[in-house]
Amino acid sequence: MKISATINRLVDKPDSNIKAFASVSFDGFYAVHGIKVCEGEKGRFVSMPSTQYTDRDGNKQYQDIFHPISKGARNALNQAVLNAYDLKLQQVQQTDIEVENTPDEEMSEPEDEPEPELSM
Repeated sequence: MKISATINRLVDKPDSNIKAFASVSFDGFYAVHGIKVCEGEKGRFVSMPSTQYTDRDGNKQYQDIFHPISKGARNALNQAVLNAYDLKLQQVQQTDIEVENTPDEEMSEPEDEPEPELSM
């Protein structure tokens, strides 16, 4: 099965453990959106899309909407998403590199142009 991951949005909030949102497609037939790349105490991990609900005791709970069933499937999905995240970070870093500016060319003064005529 071919797993293709795309990073849809990077999160640039230092106080957030969420670093990016991703989508994944499986063999080009199925897509899952809302996957998160997170940073925890033990490093980066992938969090599946989930929905929040309140249990009988009034506590907020989360339930995954989608999740891999086997360990191998989870590892393959995690690897695809984290590889896409690393690639996206590299692309962003390359575009953020400052390009050495050339000396400003003197701008010539525009020639006097006639004022446009208004007709009524």
